[in-house]
Amino acid sequence: MTCADVLYIAFREARILKRPQGECSNNELLDGLIFLNQQVDYWSARGCYCWTTNFNVYNLTSMHQPYLIGPTATAPDFPTQSPRPIRIVSANLILDTMSPAVDQPINIRDNQWWAANRVKTISTNIPTDLYYQPDIPNGSIYFWPIANFPYGVRLEILIQLQQFTDLASLVVAPPSYLAGLTLTLAEELVDIWGTEMPLNLARRAETARKALQSNNYLAPRIASADWGTFTSPAADFNYMTGTIPGL
Repeated sequence: MTCADVLYIAFREARILKRPQGECSNNELLDGLIFLNQQVDYWSARGCYCWTTNFNVYNLTSMHQPYLIGPTATAPDFPTQSPRPIRIVSANLILDTMSPAVDQPINIRDNQWWAANRVKTISTNIPTDLYYQPDIPNGSIYFWPIANFPYGVRLEILIQLQQFTDLASLVVAPPSYLAGLTLTLAEELVDIWGTEMPLNLARRAETARKALQSNNYLAPRIASADWGTFTSPAADFNYMTGTIPGL
């Protein structure tokens, strides 16, 4: 299915194109492409619309800081074929001098941690922390301490929706994304074109979005320090005798 097919469905859902098998003008399709990319831009910024993660492996360069990651980054930085990550989900240092190689987790830190870090330029062969700064067009990754040994690093990155370059662009996405894209875009087109909101369009669009979001946002793993522990029932104070049974 092409981008033009998606726009045709959206125009039909919005009742802008009322006659079955009717055709939109090229100008209408190009206008629709603008608003479709606007929707994709919004979705790409939210984790609930990212359907999976990739584990990309890169090589560190001794004493290099920061590492750019994004579509225009080049070695020794971290190039990607998609837009720069909205965030780094997890990171592991690959200790490949061992046999077999071992993944050493790296702590993902926020800007407050980085700001409070008073000595940012010390170096080590085993960096323990990572701060990600989502600049444009490339993000910046700061390892701490700065790596002085060329280990590999494995970064878990959310896969974002790609914007469409033209009407012939292919639409490849998991189940429910076609319905989610077309119905949500139809809601926008109703407002933009000034047509009457079709009955049940909003409900169907919300159902489609919930379906894809439920697959993307699974229940997180939880833990409790008290799980699996057992205690005997505590004795009750007897207010009539003023004593605790067994004592």
